[in-house]
Amino acid sequence: MLGRVIEVRDVTRRFGGLVALDHVSFAVESGEIVALLGPNGAGKTTASRIIAGILAPSSGDAVVDGIAVRHDPNAVRRRCGFVTDQPSLYERMPLRAYLEFFGRLYHVDDPARRAAELAELLGLTDRLDMRLGAFSRGMKQKVAIARSLVHDPTVLLLDEPATALDPETARSLRSFIVSLRARHRAILLCTHDLDEAQRIADRVVVLYRGRVAREGTTAGLRAADRPTYLVTFFGDGETARAALARAGIAAQSVAADGAGALRFAPEDPATGNSAALRALLDDGIRVLTLTREERTLEEAYFAIVSEAGRR
Repeated sequence: MLGRVIEVRDVTRRFGGLVALDHVSFAVESGEIVALLGPNGAGKTTASRIIAGILAPSSGDAVVDGIAVRHDPNAVRRRCGFVTDQPSLYERMPLRAYLEFFGRLYHVDDPARRAAELAELLGLTDRLDMRLGAFSRGMKQKVAIARSLVHDPTVLLLDEPATALDPETARSLRSFIVSLRARHRAILLCTHDLDEAQRIADRVVVLYRGRVAREGTTAGLRAADRPTYLVTFFGDGETARAALARAGIAAQSVAADGAGALRFAPEDPATGNSAALRALLDDGIRVLTLTREERTLEEAYFAIVSEAGRR
């Protein structure tokens, strides 16, 4: 990590009587992918547009590469690349002309060379002289990413970049995004695809009704407050559960192929798991595995949103 590149500082954004963001703060460091999650209307796109210098905050500020949005939004825009779920390309232009056009807009020293570099980076070299209207949905999204990178920005803002892509193209796009992290870019990914976020995000920020409901590492959010364990075995399920009950451990039966399975959450795993194994073995239960269960990011997300909705 090379320090914070994006800092959202106590940002509030109002649209008339609607509060889209309510005192939101978070940061993204160089070489980091942060997933911004939340239901529709939570404020994800509004936050991205403020960071990009497209919207001004009602109060608070966003700082990109040391420059405050309120102070110099144009300088912030030059440091950001923004990709949405709708590429919105000039479809009558060939790819080469399109990228060179945006290179000139950003005062790139050699637009032709930059266009060729980006086409090679995204596997589009053989499409440089093809009109964009003939491109597939996945290829158009690659072009949108190339356009966002034409001026070599330090920040990349991705708003649902993999929407409507087939699995193979989405996988290729994920790999490319991860490769950009290695180039020390700060990447903010707004997505509803929780599997995508779990695969590539270093940290997660969950927005709910314009506020930060939870923030942390992807692994940290997936870890439950009290871990659960799954024991699989050969033997009678009721006998196994009764054995654990006598050891003071409440367990729940779980469906498992070809074996019995019980889930339990000991207060102290170091002693509870040993007690569970002894109780099962003493009752003649043949234990196969004892493993800690990890929540998916999807399960963690819904738990966070549910808790935020009750506040």
